[in-house]
Amino acid sequence: MGKEQQMDMRIVSAGSAGKVYHRPECRYARKIYRRNREQMLWENAEAKGYRPCACCNGMEFLYGLERDSIENYKNLFHLDVDIKDHKIYVRTDAGCWKIIYKRDKQHFILLHRNYANGRTSLEDVEKVPYHRQGDMAEASTIMKYLKYIRAHDDFKQMMPKDYHKMPRSTKRQKAYYKAAKQREARKSARRVDNLFTMIERKEGIREISFC
Repeated sequence: MGKEQQMDMRIVSAGSAGKVYHRPECRYARKIYRRNREQMLWENAEAKGYRPCACCNGMEFLYGLERDSIENYKNLFHLDVDIKDHKIYVRTDAGCWKIIYKRDKQHFILLHRNYANGRTSLEDVEKVPYHRQGDMAEASTIMKYLKYIRAHDDFKQMMPKDYHKMPRSTKRQKAYYKAAKQREARKSARRVDNLFTMIERKEGIREISFC
């Protein structure tokens, strides 16, 4: 059994009228008599009519499970990690991130937001819009995302200004190169549009502009 599958295992009490399933670390799971304990994937538990425990199926509980690892990692690599309103905000020198726990899928998803002018406050990053980080799938642990965030932003800060000089050896490097190329193409298109707009306003030649 792989690590991801192990993270999806739950404990139920066979024959229980309440029909609730728990994570193995949940205090209510520890109260189940050994003779009544059954272990199964949470999807299988739901198929049998069990529902998730309100105590252990939430961001605060899951953050607590990884708290020591998170604290050590953020101190080691100078990350700002805050949990607020059931969400985790991660700030680095290159960008800000938001980790959300999807209760129905029992996995985390990762959202991203670029900085305009360096690291900012927690209050500011709560307000800005985010986009889903497309190259990062759902995850069962917070630490998986923190390691990705550090690698992503470290690479971004070391990335040459000219995308042609970016390495293209690995699959991820090729993906970053492609994204940088597309980003530069969009910037170039905007520069051309802005140039035409400036010329039109200055020279009064709007009537001959291309559609």
